[in-house]
Formats: sequence, structure tokens, C-alpha cells
Amino acid sequence: MYIGRTLSFRLLLNFAWKPLLFFFIYSSAITFLYELAGLTWLGIPFTPIGLIGTAVAFYVGFKNNSSYERLWEARKIWGSIVNLSRTFAVYVLDYAQPENDLDYESLKEHKRIIFYRHLAFINGLRIQLRSRRVWGEDSNDPFMNIVSQNTPFVNQNLLKEIKQFLHDDEAEYLHNKSNTVTHIMRKQSEHLNYLFGKGCLTDYKHAEIGKIVKELYDQQGACERIKNYPFPRQYAFFSEVFVWILAIMLPFGLVGELDKLGPSFVWATIPLAVVITWLFFVMEVVGDKSENPFENSVNDIPMTSICRSVEIDLREMLDEQEIPEKIQPFNKIIM
Repeated sequence: MYIGRTLSFRLLLNFAWKPLLFFFIYSSAITFLYELAGLTWLGIPFTPIGLIGTAVAFYVGFKNNSSYERLWEARKIWGSIVNLSRTFAVYVLDYAQPENDLDYESLKEHKRIIFYRHLAFINGLRIQLRSRRVWGEDSNDPFMNIVSQNTPFVNQNLLKEIKQFLHDDEAEYLHNKSNTVTHIMRKQSEHLNYLFGKGCLTDYKHAEIGKIVKELYDQQGACERIKNYPFPRQYAFFSEVFVWILAIMLPFGLVGELDKLGPSFVWATIPLAVVITWLFFVMEVVGDKSENPFENSVNDIPMTSICRSVEIDLREMLDEQEIPEKIQPFNKIIM
């Protein structure tokens, strides 16, 4: 996620220079043909172009609103995961009490394993969500490449990541499942049932912790719904098509209208066409790049930072001494 107050000129140029160059050359060509080659028939009434521009503005606005809803929903889901993680940790710490078969030290180790397995769950979910889908595979997309090319943030290997929190045998077993994080939480429930069977949890407390497990599954499913169901392609595709139709037609309307003000005003077609078409292009790109908030791109939800914050909270609850540092932004980007 880009967190700078303003977008840097370099970042803008990453996605803006090609369309700016095209719009400049194209509008210049139309203006030269109209003014110097005498092809005055190229000028057309501006009224139909104005109607097209209004329709495109509404259409792009609808797409942008829908894209932002997906982005904001994803952020709310991860906010819920943070809250549920803290609640889950407190419940495990306070609800599970030593019994005859499990003394204080043994139970403390069980709690540590449960905490670390939860960290494997949220970090595994982060990595699974950032795997690319067909609609997100574009090696030439600057929004996708800016993270890998300009920051140290990379999407880690799933097995390597969960091995930081799980025993190697358990990590290998879970990694071989088709949906690793689903089975991590299944193991978590199994472990809680074990503590319940040992008498460390009462019926009520076991049920309360079980509700948190269910809520975590719900949030995982909500993330997977956004990840696996792309923004409807008919809306995304035709939004771009309509913007390009407007961009192609605009110089023809401007050149005739400006000629009415005087021959010297005809040349204003070039800067006006470039500015107007670029504005529509930027609106289209903003919506397009906000559709998928789990693509390891510059517009991603900062899941790495969120996971680290949860890890710090949980390890401090365990009174550990070696606490990792918070994730810091790099080049105004935090992941």
C-alpha cells in the first residue's frame, strides 16, 4: 500500500508516460491535418462527444465505486482478523487452566503452540491470498512490478513461512493440503478439543473459543471470495473501451469548436485533448488497479504489516523477550 501524502512524479510516470505520449502524438496529428493539410471536414460537432463523455464519466464512476468497495471490504476483513486474533489469544490465556494431567508449565507450552499456530494461520492466509490469478498475471503492469522492483517486500514461500511457527513435520503435513490455512485452523480446533478433554476448559469456555475459530473461518472465506471472484470482466473491459473511444473522438470535436474562436486557437486542441483524455484514463486506471486488493501490488492491503502487528501482540502476551520489529515502509510503500 502506498502511504505517501502525494504520489511521486516517478510513480506517476510509471503508468502515465505511454498514454501521455500517445495522446500528444494523436491529437497533434489531427490538428496538423485540420490546420495545415486543409482537411477541415475532420472537425465534427462537439455535442455527441459531450454526450459520450458524460456517459463514460458515469460508467467509470460506477466502476470506481465498485472497485473501492472491494478494497475497503478487504481492509475491514483484515481489521476483523486483528481483533479476533487478540480476542482468541486472551481467551486461550485466561480460559485454559491447569488440571491434574497438565500442570502449569505443560499448559503454558500448549498455549505457546496454539499462539504460534495462529501466527502460521494468518501468515499463511496472507501468502495464499497474494498468489496470482489469471486476471492478475501481467508482467508489464507497473503497479504489480513496483513492489518487486523498488522495495524489499516479496511474497514468501508458504512452507518456509509456516515453518517459522510450526514443527517441521506439522508444517510439511499441512503444506501438502490443497488449502493449507483451512487445515491449520482445523488443527487448532483439534488442539482445543484436547485441552477440553483434559479438563483445562469448561463447556462454556470451550464453546466461546470455538466461536472465535468459526469467526476466523468466516473471515478467511470472505477474503477468498474477493480473491477468487474477480470484478466482473464485462464492466472492467468496457470501461477501458469507452475511455479509448472518447479519447479517439475528442480531438475531432475540439478542433472544430476551437476553430470558431479563431485560427490560432486551433492549436489549443493539443494540450486540451491531452489533459482531458489523460484525466479519464487516470480515473479508469485508479478503478482498474483497486479491483484486486490481494495481488502483491502497490495497492495491496498491508497484510505483512498487519500480521507482524498481531505477532508482536501475541508474543508479548506470552512474555517473550525477543520481539520482532514492526514492518517499516520502504519508498513510501508498506505491505
